[in-house]
Amino acid sequence: MDTYLKYLLFGFVLVFVALPILGILMREPGQVEQEHSGSLPVNAISLIESAEKTHDDAMVLIPKGKFTQGNILGGYDEKPQKTQFLEAFLIDKYEVTNQRYMRFVEETGYRAPTSRYGGMEAFQSPAFPVVYVSWYDASSFCKWEGKRLPTESEWEKAARGPEAFIWPWGNDMNSRYANVKGEGDGVKYTAKVGAFKTDQSMYGALDMGGNVREWVNDWYDQYAYRDYDSVEVINAATPTTRSLRGGSWTDSMMNARATARFKMLPKYRDTAIGFRCVKSVS
Repeated sequence: MDTYLKYLLFGFVLVFVALPILGILMREPGQVEQEHSGSLPVNAISLIESAEKTHDDAMVLIPKGKFTQGNILGGYDEKPQKTQFLEAFLIDKYEVTNQRYMRFVEETGYRAPTSRYGGMEAFQSPAFPVVYVSWYDASSFCKWEGKRLPTESEWEKAARGPEAFIWPWGNDMNSRYANVKGEGDGVKYTAKVGAFKTDQSMYGALDMGGNVREWVNDWYDQYAYRDYDSVEVINAATPTTRSLRGGSWTDSMMNARATARFKMLPKYRDTAIGFRCVKSVS
């Protein structure tokens, strides 16, 4: 009996040790995980050396004026729908690419977007959007370029255009227009920035419906769109999450709506999250 119990105990220990290792080996690219450690070593492969010259840092002008923010048919945090006014600003035409981000890494020694779990190869082509970056990483990059992350309002105006479209291209819910969940659009993971010409706002900004979700500057507030003049002010707790906008290659068309709002801890990194920058126009 003692020998039997010893073998039984050994079997339990083996299972508990093997399961975490098996989980890492079987992990699909795009699964969410959070880094708890500090900086990871810089990727030894230079994405700059093998990349062709591109105009991935081009910007488009969003003129000053009014726009429709929110969606009366959207989620609770998208209401109420109302008219807002913004000054003119410039926004990146494309999501920040690996090539562009690696210039920042090589010149500053900043953390490269690598994962301890591996599976990053499918996302690291030079002209693909940089992923696995936290809000802090994105903010630091934009500052390095003399820019900043967009506010939620700026991002939404750039995506919806003057006609207040539901998706950047219009009100037609066509999953082939953007790089969203599934392979019906011909892409399994991320795609080269600007590859989906149909995923373009009226101002000329690309990939605001799909490819990767994008960090914006705001702390997330589910009551941000409410009119506090007519309702009791809710004393929210100290904010802990930052806002994300836009759909990604892991999202449905409903989540790709230009009014959809998301939240995440600012130190979170994921293969479905990237960003773009803006610059104020004086």
